[in-house]
Amino acid sequence: MSAADRRVAELLERWTTSIDLHTRYLALDDAAYAKVQDWPKHQRPTRWVIELARTRLLELQRVADERRSRGDTAFAEALELMAFLTNLLGSEHVERFIPFAQPKTGAPAPRPAAPPKPARRSEPRRAESRTAPAAPPARSPSPTSRRTSTPAAKSTPVVDEPAANAQATATVIADAVRLISWGREWPQLAGLIARLANRPPEADVWKVLRKHRAEIEAQARRPRD
Repeated sequence: MSAADRRVAELLERWTTSIDLHTRYLALDDAAYAKVQDWPKHQRPTRWVIELARTRLLELQRVADERRSRGDTAFAEALELMAFLTNLLGSEHVERFIPFAQPKTGAPAPRPAAPPKPARRSEPRRAESRTAPAAPPARSPSPTSRRTSTPAAKSTPVVDEPAANAQATATVIADAVRLISWGREWPQLAGLIARLANRPPEADVWKVLRKHRAEIEAQARRPRD
C-alpha cells in the first residue's frame, strides 16, 4: 500500500466514524446537538443528507479498495488532489457541509468546558511579570560586566520540538503559503487545511498559523525569480 493509499484509507475511515456519530446525533434536539461537539459554524445536516453521504462514502470505499487491489496508486493520489481542489475552489457555501465528528466514550453528552482562552490571556501577563523586575538594575554594572552581559541578554533560548510536531508545523506552513498565493484569505486557512488528509485539527492549525504568520505571509508574497 502506497503512502497515498494509506492516507486515503485513513481519511475514509474517519469519515465513516463521523457519519456513524451524526446518525446517532439525529435523535438529539438542537440544544443538545450544539453541545455534543465543538462544531464549526454550519447548518445542521438532515437525515437524508447523512444517508446520502453514507451511500456515496461506501461506494467510494469500494472503488478505492478495488483500485488498490489492482496496484493502481495513481487513483489515491487523484482523490487527494480532487479533495484539495474542491476545498480550494468549490467551497462557496461553507456552512452547508457535514462537520467532522470525533468519537467519544459513552453516550453523546456535552463536552466539559476547557480553559484554553484564559490561558492565552494570562500568558502575556506572566511574560510581563518576568521581564518587569529586570528593567531597573539594582546597581550600575562596570564596563566589563556590560560587555559580557549584553550578548547573554540578546540570546534567546532554543526549545527543541518533537520531530512529529515539527513535521506537522512544516506541512501546515506549506499549505498556508500555497493557499495565500492562490488567493485565499487568512481567516479561511485553518478550516481548509484541517479538512485535508493527514492534517492536525483546526484548533492546532490555528496555533501554527498564529505563531508563524509573519513567515507564512513573507513566503506567500515573495516574488518569483
